[in-house]
Amino acid sequence: MSIPNVARQYPLSVFLDIDFNDIVVHATAYTLCELPQGSVIIRGAVYVVTAFVDNGVFDTNFGDVTDPNRYSQTIVEIDATGSPTNDFTPDGYKTTASEPALTTTAVFGTTTDTPSAGAFRLVFEYVTSGRNNENLG
Repeated sequence: MSIPNVARQYPLSVFLDIDFNDIVVHATAYTLCELPQGSVIIRGAVYVVTAFVDNGVFDTNFGDVTDPNRYSQTIVEIDATGSPTNDFTPDGYKTTASEPALTTTAVFGTTTDTPSAGAFRLVFEYVTSGRNNENLG
């Protein structure tokens, strides 16, 4: 038995640069981009370009409005460049009409910490239901 109408597609890539001015408030979700309904993020990586600095610890996670760490199950450190990439493994969540946004939520050492410098690059790939690049029968 075969499964009919299997979509065959190349993953789409997204490349985002985020700096310290983009995520300035502790525990606040900032929308980075919106994905088409029915999309599934299949892999992602964070590259710390410039370590976030000030008087605290700076981490972030990636999710959506309902679940702030849906796509990064562990906190991603952005206050050190020792590890140039922080890969994260998404959970296979399929976006919906009401949950299309990819967000980042800053997790600072304390609620009053604010970064004075820092930048990271987020690169991820996703596929979308019903999209085909190839017709292989």
